[in-house]
Amino acid sequence: MNSWSLKQKTLAAIAPALVLSQIVIFQFLVHFFGDTWGYLLGYVVYWLIWCIPVSLIFLKKNLLRLCRLPKGIYNKTHWISASLVALPALATGLAVFPRYAPSAGWEVVLLALFFAMINAPIEELFWRGVFPSVFPKSFWLGFLYPTFCFGAWHLAPALAKESGMDGGILGFVGGAYFMGLVWGWYSHRYKTILPSTVSHVLTNLFAFTGFLYVNWFASSHI
Repeated sequence: MNSWSLKQKTLAAIAPALVLSQIVIFQFLVHFFGDTWGYLLGYVVYWLIWCIPVSLIFLKKNLLRLCRLPKGIYNKTHWISASLVALPALATGLAVFPRYAPSAGWEVVLLALFFAMINAPIEELFWRGVFPSVFPKSFWLGFLYPTFCFGAWHLAPALAKESGMDGGILGFVGGAYFMGLVWGWYSHRYKTILPSTVSHVLTNLFAFTGFLYVNWFASSHI
């Protein structure tokens, strides 16, 4: 650790600080503003206080490089890797979307898409963009460390409000770890967040269609 730069030490400390503070912040906001607004405000704090500022500060000129198409895109090995990246979206799409979308209606689906289009790029930029850029030669710190913290951060929204869907907190956090492993490995290997961002958007769209319907829209019509 003595050989780390100040930049690396700072980033390594930011991840657990984010996780612990967001657990407290979500609890506080849900307590004072209720389930709906407290939950949404928790994400806003996550985006505006942590993910966006840290990404802009640490990436700077590398920002656009992370959004390029990967090298060797027509290579057979790459397509196998890209298929793995698509797995979370495929699994969530098959398990959640057909079950809830017909009852939820287009308003819920559009709201879920709006959330996905904000959350997924911001998260990918932070967790799968910043860490591999700051720790380019480290498998542990460029991939495994942010993957662990990415999964752990999901405890914040999970503890503040259970999803109401199959699996509960374990399913929510466990799913995040699985997604983080797949997307993190790909981004660390190919130095791009474009495919993982697309998969993340779709995964959030499918998952939050069910989440929004179960927690707010279905209960409001009982």
